Amino acid sequence: MKRRSLTLVLGTVMVLVLSACSPGGSTTTTGDGTATTDGGATPTTTGEAPDSTDPSENTTTTQSPFPEEPVVVTLYVGGVTSSAPQDYAAQAQGFFEDVNVEIETVVLDGTSQAVQAVAAHSGGFAYTQGSLLDEMLIADANPDAPPLVAITAGAMRNPVALMFLEGGGISNPSDLVGKTIGVPQGSLSAAYLDVFLESQGVSKDDVTIQNIGFSALNPALLQGQVDAIVAFARAIASLNIIAPEQGETVGYFLFGDYGIASPLTGVVVQKSLMEEHPEVARAIAWATTTGLHFCAVSAEECITDFVEINDGRDYDQTLAEWQVALEAQYGIDPAEAEGVDPLTLGWFDPDLIAATLPDLRELFEIETEFDPATLYTNDYVLQP
Repeated sequence: MKRRSLTLVLGTVMVLVLSACSPGGSTTTTGDGTATTDGGATPTTTGEAPDSTDPSENTTTTQSPFPEEPVVVTLYVGGVTSSAPQDYAAQAQGFFEDVNVEIETVVLDGTSQAVQAVAAHSGGFAYTQGSLLDEMLIADANPDAPPLVAITAGAMRNPVALMFLEGGGISNPSDLVGKTIGVPQGSLSAAYLDVFLESQGVSKDDVTIQNIGFSALNPALLQGQVDAIVAFARAIASLNIIAPEQGETVGYFLFGDYGIASPLTGVVVQKSLMEEHPEVARAIAWATTTGLHFCAVSAEECITDFVEINDGRDYDQTLAEWQVALEAQYGIDPAEAEGVDPLTLGWFDPDLIAATLPDLRELFEIETEFDPATLYTNDYVLQP
């Protein structure tokens, strides 16, 4: 069922427009999350979230916070995944329609391809659920590529986990010595496995790593072909459905619990879109963040929307995977999310970003140094 919430939130967005936008100057964000402009305006910050009001009562500005006419925006999906149902739910619930945005979806293979597609998109009217890591990798490989920026935060925890069956001799990371681990080679999960092993003092020479595709990982573990697998944490949910039928219990190590840097996911657009069409960037940020909040507090309805749009998905499994991802990857407690403004879920913690980027540069051998404030903005969201 479509749910309308624009009336309650538009007043908040209007206050953001007044405090963070200046005609004639593009808006940027400093490392501490303070909004500034290049048009000579005094630096401002929203601080605490203002109260939402009825937009019909706001007569302080004639500037519309969102597009006045419908605009078409391409959503590049890096593989349909149960850990990011919010874009589909936002379409089904009418959140994009509320802000005059029409979505055209293009599904690609992998997040990196989706971010590259956004960078190459003519005109810049496109977004994806990408990451600050992807932004850095693209800019490092091709300094002439259109600059990208994340306009809302997503999953701030490391999304990868190592999973195993309890009773198989693994209870601590050191127990991996002599074990066989399945992971798709060349994937983000494989890269993070190397870091995890090193951080735990386990040499790659002391384990056997098998190249197994994502779709074959769970069967490989359950059938005893490998002792452990590495994939995004949502796979824990799928295993927890099947393993008990075999009398097995699933154990896991969440890489985020071991201080391993997250790729820092979020909604990524071309920087030119934010500079030349801020009302479109704001609309995307509002709809996607509202979609994330909806999926956090109304998970069952969110996944119903997701499954109806993506034929062939099992509802129970998808719901279970999303609930795991919500906690393990996004760090969102649904009960706590009920009482917050949806826009606060999109806030980037400047201190976290600044502390994480050096680790990502070292991990992925990125030569270029980046000012963290050039990779994201908090202009369209609210500080918790």
